[in-house]
Amino acid sequence: MGFQTEHPLQPLWRLAAIPLQTQALEQALAHQLFDHLRQPASARAVAERLGLHAGACAVWLELLWSMELLSRQQPVSAASGTAGDALFSSSALAQRYFLEDAPDYCGQAWQYRQQALSGLAAQWPQWLEQGSVDMSAAPGSWAQAARVQIGQEQRAITVPAIAHLLAQLGPLPASGRLLDLGGGPGHVGMALAQQLPQWHGMVCDEPATAAVAAENIAQAGLAARMRAQGCDVQQQDYGQGYDLIWCSSVLHFLRDPAQAVRGIWEALNPGGLLLLAHAERPDDPAMAACVWPFYAGLVLRGHYLPRPGDMAQHMTAAGFGQIRALGRLDFPMAPVWLHVGRKPG
Repeated sequence: MGFQTEHPLQPLWRLAAIPLQTQALEQALAHQLFDHLRQPASARAVAERLGLHAGACAVWLELLWSMELLSRQQPVSAASGTAGDALFSSSALAQRYFLEDAPDYCGQAWQYRQQALSGLAAQWPQWLEQGSVDMSAAPGSWAQAARVQIGQEQRAITVPAIAHLLAQLGPLPASGRLLDLGGGPGHVGMALAQQLPQWHGMVCDEPATAAVAAENIAQAGLAARMRAQGCDVQQQDYGQGYDLIWCSSVLHFLRDPAQAVRGIWEALNPGGLLLLAHAERPDDPAMAACVWPFYAGLVLRGHYLPRPGDMAQHMTAAGFGQIRALGRLDFPMAPVWLHVGRKPG
């Protein structure tokens, strides 16, 4: 008799355990555990170094190992053949994203998302009973997130996809103008400019966030070719004459997404390309499970989560041709679906 079949309830039991795993990572970041474990150490040594209870620390490290955030070695005495204390060290995953001096550090970004989602989860009874919850953000909070947490995610997760994306598009003109529309801290627009060294461009977002993008552009040494401007995407005050427009996760927040796509069409030069990257409502439940937990709050607040086919319809109605779906991109939290279209001419 085999015992490999998973019980149908097992996924839900794992779901119940997520708060424990979340706290394990929260405490690891709070104690800078991954920096301490650049070199292998026993649970006893970690507990002594951090001033923690040795027994609880041992369980904590085992839990993080089961989450693939730590590696574990089990030394064996050559003389006696007995096993010594397990030695733990930061895994490759933790070294890449959770060492504080790593280029792809995302510790603050993860905490930002975790806190937002935990807050939403706590409000579910009120949402279900009343249909509304006061979720107004503090002034300047989006700009601050762009400076720190969203900036971390763009650098570590979104930007690496840009080179692969450009390869799929085929040859682009040697020179042109690009627009990163609703670009937040601007790292995507900057990456495009670095891949297209003869192009000039602009990052457009609300004024306080555009100021963050301007700082990043200057720090990257791109001020001669890139600038940032405060704008209202719905009002289409970002100018015209672009040859490439990147627009990701922006249409969710606009009153009239179809009108916004028409405005983008007007802003492009003839022959110009639009790249739209947005999360969608998948028809497959397994894929929907990758999207809905992260976009439920957005939809509850009355924002737009497109259905499959919506983006292509908006682009067709606006006048775009050569519309293609390039597939999914790995974005922070949930995948997005990428669509490209060209303005005829």
